[in-house]
Amino acid sequence: MVPTIVLGVLGWRHRALADDGVIFLRTVRQILAGNGPVLNVDERVEANTSTLWQWLLVLLGAITPGDLGFVAVMAGLVLTTAGVAVALDATRRLYTEPAGRLLLPAGVLVPLAVPVFWDYATAGLDTGLGTFWLAGCWWLLVRSRGGTSAGRACADSVWYGLGVLVRPDLALVTGVFLVGALLVARPGRGACVARIAAASALPIAYEVFRAGYYGLLVPMPALTKEAGTSDPGRGMRYLWDFTAPYVLYVPALLFLAVLAAWSIRSRTDRRKLVVPLTPIVSALVVTVYVINLGGDYMHARMLLPAMFLALMPGLLLPATRWTSPVAALVGVWAVACVGPWHPAAYHGHDASTTARVRESDIRITGTSNADHTRDWVLTFPGLRESTAAGLAANRPVLVRLGPDGRPTTMLPLNPDHAPARVSIPGGFLGVTGQVVPLDQYIVEVWGLANTVGAHLEYTPGWQHKWPGHRKLIDDVWLLALELDPAMHELPPPGVPGVTPENLAAARHALSCGDLKELLDSTRAPLSPSRFLRNLAGSHHRTTLRIPRDPVAAEHKFCGDRPK
Repeated sequence: MVPTIVLGVLGWRHRALADDGVIFLRTVRQILAGNGPVLNVDERVEANTSTLWQWLLVLLGAITPGDLGFVAVMAGLVLTTAGVAVALDATRRLYTEPAGRLLLPAGVLVPLAVPVFWDYATAGLDTGLGTFWLAGCWWLLVRSRGGTSAGRACADSVWYGLGVLVRPDLALVTGVFLVGALLVARPGRGACVARIAAASALPIAYEVFRAGYYGLLVPMPALTKEAGTSDPGRGMRYLWDFTAPYVLYVPALLFLAVLAAWSIRSRTDRRKLVVPLTPIVSALVVTVYVINLGGDYMHARMLLPAMFLALMPGLLLPATRWTSPVAALVGVWAVACVGPWHPAAYHGHDASTTARVRESDIRITGTSNADHTRDWVLTFPGLRESTAAGLAANRPVLVRLGPDGRPTTMLPLNPDHAPARVSIPGGFLGVTGQVVPLDQYIVEVWGLANTVGAHLEYTPGWQHKWPGHRKLIDDVWLLALELDPAMHELPPPGVPGVTPENLAAARHALSCGDLKELLDSTRAPLSPSRFLRNLAGSHHRTTLRIPRDPVAAEHKFCGDRPK
């Protein structure tokens, strides 16, 4: 209980709501308002990667009064601390069954000493839910050593299968834990099939819904980040940016020594190693995937599950002549390398590949504990002014924002967005979703929740941009989608770089072939036939890419432009 309480206190002291966490809240509010799991009421887009976190917030929002952002903060903190407690209990069971013995805190000192672990406990993101799910997998695997009934084994498999619904990349952990559970139990072929079916049932059911409702096989942020691409050089820098300031290779080397000792002691029965090796192998698989993907723009976030998994068998260590020094050295590392006197562990070590989200959010909001949505809303007066001005206009308008968030130009809005009266570009999508009313339209400009933007090819020089922010939608495509086609003053005022020719090409491309079908899959009324067409074409749409040059896109989707 002591490490759990300490982590809870540290998480509370660092509590904050990140803008990316606020993104979830608009979809949650749309669901609670009866509009479905969408960002905008007239477009079916899956803006969030964690299905379970989104629906958990829906449940909490329906039964909990007060600010939904604070609810997300507290839910993340509770799930993180509960996850650490469950994982500790599993490790205790690993060493104290069948005979009890004294245990020493070892690996648990690592999340207590790494500030970024506390930061993401309350960022409003799915990290806390992921920690709890991982801990549950570990607890179930340890419990299964003593044998289990067929029904309970299938129930355990259902839990393992939730990984892809927590985060798509955690499907890798699901696979490793399922294999580990099967190796521990050694069931017959029929029982294996039953366990795999139990693990797959909910993910497959949701995948059918996703393909039919959204028309894609993956959440839109996964499409935007091109999750199937490879950028290992950037991924290695992302890994180093996490390990270097916290000197994480010291506890890693210590635990490798412990693992080697376990292997030697278990040479007569290698099956005993299956349980402790399962989370370690999971950690390696996740780390390799993150490195190959190129990491993330958020400092350390994608690697926290791997760190937690790798620590699980060593969160506690039995007091012996060879483990006691390891626990003591980890304690020395925790105090010496990541204490408050070690500033690199807290700030000042940004690499070009990551952003310290907590620090940037403190600079933006002016408070170290921005744990309510109002803390973000009050920080963007220009955005509130722009929204109010757009709603007060005498016609539906697309509002062009200046660097300060205040309106620079108001252009006539495409009537396809009726009855919305205002369309606002959302650079900070989370706070924009809080300011702009649910029945008005947001243009997500990074492609993370924009049907056309997500399918665009990378921007020129994308190698130097943060992962997930490499598909900034060009003005010509934004205007082709949002500007009233009846507007005759072209190029529109205040939008440099857009010509009548490339705007006409972009509009024509949007009306042709696969690109028109892509828009229809999200904007056409959801009838049974539309659901089935979405389902049947989901793979093709997921792999569809749009040339960034409107003329090239017009040629691809429409053929030669008519004379």
